[in-house]
Amino acid sequence: MIKLIWYFISLLTILLILFNSPSSNSMNNFMSQNKFLNVRSNQMLIQKFIVVSILLFIIFTILCSIYIKT
Repeated sequence: MIKLIWYFISLLTILLILFNSPSSNSMNNFMSQNKFLNVRSNQMLIQKFIVVSILLFIIFTILCSIYIKT
């Protein structure tokens, strides 16, 4: 069960990192200021999710190494 959660968190982390595209900021210069702020706040939210998922990944990696003896 721990290993299944570990796999899920690893895939989630990869997808969140791929979803977060900082290069899109240069294209947002053509948008209005209101939309730009909204995109920026969404990117901050995604970055917070990335940090949490990385921490969960590390925790579950430690748990897997302790409890699963393969």
